[in-house]
This record gives sequence, C-alpha cells and structure tokens, in this order.
Amino acid sequence: MRYKSEAGQAVIFTAVAMVALMGFAGLAVDMGLMRYEKRAQQSAADGAAIAGADELRYNAGAGINSAALNAATANAFTDNNGGAACTDSSAVGCIGVVVNHPPVTGPHATDGNYVEVLVTAEQQNYFMTLVGRQKTTVTARAVATLVGAGGPAPGCVYTLGPPGVGVGVDVVGTPTLQATTCGIEDNGNFTTSGAKLNVNAGTIGVVGGDTNNGGGTVTCSVNPSQCPVNGIPAVGDPLSFLQPPAVNTPGVNFDVKKTPVPGTTYKSISINNMDVVDFPAGTYIVNGSFTINGGATVCNQSGAGCTVGGADNAGVTFYITNGGTLKINGGADVELSAPNSGTYAGILFYQDRSDTSTAIIDGNSNSYYQGGLYFPGAELDFGGTSLTNAKAAYTLVVADSLKVNGTATLNLDSNYSSLPGGVSIIKNARLVE
Repeated sequence: MRYKSEAGQAVIFTAVAMVALMGFAGLAVDMGLMRYEKRAQQSAADGAAIAGADELRYNAGAGINSAALNAATANAFTDNNGGAACTDSSAVGCIGVVVNHPPVTGPHATDGNYVEVLVTAEQQNYFMTLVGRQKTTVTARAVATLVGAGGPAPGCVYTLGPPGVGVGVDVVGTPTLQATTCGIEDNGNFTTSGAKLNVNAGTIGVVGGDTNNGGGTVTCSVNPSQCPVNGIPAVGDPLSFLQPPAVNTPGVNFDVKKTPVPGTTYKSISINNMDVVDFPAGTYIVNGSFTINGGATVCNQSGAGCTVGGADNAGVTFYITNGGTLKINGGADVELSAPNSGTYAGILFYQDRSDTSTAIIDGNSNSYYQGGLYFPGAELDFGGTSLTNAKAAYTLVVADSLKVNGTATLNLDSNYSSLPGGVSIIKNARLVE
C-alpha cells in the first residue's frame, strides 16, 4: 500500500545519487588530468634543475637562473608570473618557475652546491566545477647538483664537432686505446681502420655513426651489448667555463739554458735534441707554437733535473695562442702533470679556441701527460710506437676531433684523487631530489 507522502522519493534519491556520482566521476577525470599535467611539470622541473646546476661551474653560477628558465621553456613551461610561485589566488593559466640557489627547503637547504626549481601552474578544473572547485594549483619540485656527478663511466674523451659530420674519433693502424674506466663522447663519426687495432672504453656514444673499416675490436666495459651507441644528443664543450690567461704580446724569447718563469708570455717554445727543461709550477703562455723534438727531455720536477721516475711538483699549464699549436715528436721524454688546485686545476694544455692547427702528441715509453688536453678548435693526434701514457693517473681529451694512429698503446686512466674533491674537472649535473 503506497501513501501519498512517499510519492516522488525515488526520484529525489536518484537525483542526489546522480549528483554524487557525477562528483566522483569529475574528481576522477580532473585528478587524472592533474596527474598528467604534474608529470609534464616534473619533466620541466627536472630539466630546469639540471640546466641550472650545470651552470655552477661557470662564473660562480651567474647563469643559473636564465639556464633553468630556458630549460623550463623548452619543456613547454614558460614563466609568466615574474619568477614567483602560482597560488590559489592566481588566475588559470598562471605558470611560475621558481629558481632557488641554494635550495630553501629539503635536506640540501642553504647549500650552495645545489639548485632547486619549482614549476607551479594554475590548472582549470572541469567536472569539479559542479562542486565549486574551479581550479587547482599543481607544483613540481626538483633539486640537482654537480657533487658526486659523473655516472658509471664519466667522460674522458669529448670531440666537439660539428655534430654528426666528418671525423670525430678516428683510430688508424694497429694502436690500442685503453679508456676502460671512462667514456668517449663523440660529436662526429666514430671510425676504426685497422685489422689489429683495439679500442676498449667504458662507454662510447656517437652523434653520427660508427664505421669499422678493418675488422679491429671495439669493446665497452659498462654495456658491452651497446658499443658504440649511435645517435646520442650532441655534447657541448664541457670546459667552456675556462677563461684564457692574459697574453703579453709579443712575448719574450724562450731560452732552454735558463729556468722558465711561470706567468711569462713566450713568443714560442722550441726544445730540441739533448735539451733538458724542467718547468717550475705555474702557467706559461705560448704566443706561437710549442715544439718538443725527439731526444729532448721535458718535465715539471722543480729543479730535480728531469730524473726518470722523479716526483712531479704542483703542476703546470701551457696556454697556446696566436695561431700556434703543440707538436711533441717521437723519441722525446716528456713527463708533465697539471696543477692540483687553482684556476687551471687539472688542465695541462689549453689551446686558444680560435686556433685550428692540428696538435700532435708523441713521446717515448717514459712519457706521460697527466691532466686535461684541451684543443677545442683543433684535431689532436696521438701516435708513435712506444708512447703508453701509463704513468698518468688521469688524462682528459677535449678536442674538435681525435686521431689515434701508429702501434702504441695509449692509456687514458681516470684516477682523480689528486684533484679538488677527488673528482674530474668535467662534471655532469644530476638530480638528487
């Protein structure tokens, strides 16, 4: 029996249930959209934090903010809120990219070795507007640093360009290139020509392609199944932060019979057969070419007379400019190490970026070159029959292109314990939060 007072109650309950169901459906849809937006924002925050942290090595971090903002823009989040975070009072469409150096929150707060980025956006709700929720603030956060960066096989060879065109790394003849604890980053094409050559690296990444013309072996210790990896993104100059020293033109003549003076600009340096030159610690500017011929002996042992196996001093850096280049011929005994501290810590040779003349490094079985070999505008050639570089704790090559030829075994080790923090001067930023 139905009473008049009960009429229409089912319709009311159904209407209420439909509103609730629509609310839950709207919540599910809007939450799904927000999760999608949050993932996109997180990618932008991650990229911005890494780009900002990469700037820590340059000019005391002066470019952190602009680099982070540019990276966020590249990921489709361009700040339109003056660098401030969007809030619930902000209009839909607000995007705020906040760059904090050092971070203001988290375990790395106040530490200048870290960069924090927050990407905030005011997102429009759709179904939740039915329950009065018109918009939602979504925030993504990331923190990056250079501390401890580098990965399982940090790079020790970088060829700079042009990306994917022509020679990058070229191994010819029957040499052995050992870089088992570090990586090769090749902007050009990786070419091997010689049935008996052997290239063994931690990783090999190539922007262009790799070509084996002779059947020699190329192996990688980190990921043997992918060696080389082709089609990697082009790498930038990892030592672009270096600033050249002051050059006093035209310079003075170099005299092998006199003790070299750090800080001096020499017109050129030529060291010939039977010459012995011991360079005291410091920076030397060569306003021309630096040539070491066969039979010469060159070291940085601070008055020890270049004794075989003698201990190096605090280190030397040679800056080569005015169209000059480096030529070290076979048979020379050259034992040189870069400084462990100071402006040019870890840099042994630094050729002017505008100089394109090919540099040649050779030497006898005692020779070694510990430090960075920086020839960003030129090809660097390693060759000869007896050079091993085995005594160098670490060697970094950054050049326009690299050629290894002859029959020698060239070792590029990666023991950076003598450098500040015990890490390479080449660092890649990494995310920590």
